[in-house]
Amino acid sequence: MNARAKAKISELLVILGTVLFVGGAMCHMRGALPAEHISGIGALALIFMGVGAGTTKAKQ
Repeated sequence: MNARAKAKISELLVILGTVLFVGGAMCHMRGALPAEHISGIGALALIFMGVGAGTTKAKQ
């Protein structure tokens, strides 16, 4: 895989993590999901954002 494709994948991971985080927060404020699910969504969001940011910094 070339560097440009890896950069796009890392950007998509960061975007996916951000969307999960904001979506989980919005669902929690509306009361659509119980608190047990919100912690799992937040953990997945942090994992995606960490992997995306880590691969972005590793290339620089």
